Amino acid sequence: MYINFRHDNKCFNLRVASVIKKDDKILLSWDGDFYTLPGGRVLFGETTEKALKRIVKEELNVEINIVKLLSINENFFDYGEDHYHELLLVYLCEVNEEIKDVNTQSKQEPHKSFSFVPYKELINVNFKPEFLLSDLDTSSDTQIITHNVSRQELD
Repeated sequence: MYINFRHDNKCFNLRVASVIKKDDKILLSWDGDFYTLPGGRVLFGETTEKALKRIVKEELNVEINIVKLLSINENFFDYGEDHYHELLLVYLCEVNEEIKDVNTQSKQEPHKSFSFVPYKELINVNFKPEFLLSDLDTSSDTQIITHNVSRQELD
């Protein structure tokens, strides 16, 4: 059971996402509308690190090592008729094997694909949530964990 719940049109999600770098590029997920960091929902009783390893294995069929937690994000947004309150933990990760630098289709969701996008092009793509763009530079060796709150006004 995923750690998400709904009451009327109010939804809560606990999600994790990965920052996987290759040269001057970052791996992104494309769902047909926008790019995001690869990741997904956490299962009840599952640590966020274990969840991220499971999700990447399911979607890309590769094993990852988690280097460090980059950011904790509280994201409030509307999607369709629903109002979301999302808690998103973003981790810097390394892959144990090569991921091809071409569009790779998700093993779990056929409509989703993954590709490496150059950092300098991130400002020109439809990336969600946008506030994470500023955190992607912090994936250096420093131990700083950022806390972001992004709030759209909810009805």
